[in-house]
Amino acid sequence: MLITRALIGILGVPLAIIVIYTGGIALLVSLILLTLLGLHEFYRMTRKYKPVRLAGYLGAVFILLGAYTGQLEGALRGAVLLFGVTFLFHAIRGLRPEMVEEMAVTFFGSFYVSVGFAHLLLLRNPAYGISLAIVVLLATWTSDTVAYAVGHFYGQHQVSPVVSPKKTVEGTLAGFLGTILVVLVAGKSLGWMTSGQFFVLGLVLAIAAPLGDLFESYVKRASQVKDAGTIIPGHGGILDRFDSLLFAAVAAYYIVTAMVGR
Repeated sequence: MLITRALIGILGVPLAIIVIYTGGIALLVSLILLTLLGLHEFYRMTRKYKPVRLAGYLGAVFILLGAYTGQLEGALRGAVLLFGVTFLFHAIRGLRPEMVEEMAVTFFGSFYVSVGFAHLLLLRNPAYGISLAIVVLLATWTSDTVAYAVGHFYGQHQVSPVVSPKKTVEGTLAGFLGTILVVLVAGKSLGWMTSGQFFVLGLVLAIAAPLGDLFESYVKRASQVKDAGTIIPGHGGILDRFDSLLFAAVAAYYIVTAMVGR
């Protein structure tokens, strides 16, 4: 399992960097595909709540297209459209006692997955070039990989036996420190923030990434499934691989915007 995870990372990270570097339609289409696959996994896990998948898929695409064409404001417009199509499609089903619960799952799933990936588009800001998006990607990969490896070999104390039994305190701390270190090292070659600001970014990512992982674990345990999917060997599904990034990308965008003001 560890070797498989490492091989997928070795192949996947360079591919992701190439797509981010290329940008434009290639990045947009890649993120739409990842979003739809991840959302499919989410709706499959929560199928007992009967979400309207088409409404969620359409709304997710609206959010990503909005982020691509209109930055944060465009993504917000996409979220409003998501709300509208969610209500419309559920209203067509007809009024029944479960309607509010079903609408909530439809809207939340689409918002959760698409907003996380949409912020990767926002991170590829002309002010930072491709560097910020790549730093976030590398930091998240470090958080996941170091935490898993250290936990696998040296972990003895579980973080949450019920929610995430394989995650250990030792692995989590190692991932935390590794994330900050990677961001600081990357920041040495980048000139658009000070070392202190890069430390803050690293600290925020070191917190956000495992929280994203923990959040998805809550969803899986509540849905009584081991993995969100099986599409990625050694990892599981799209959400299993990108859960940390969904939180980290959002956190990175707002902390950098707060510090640099771009």
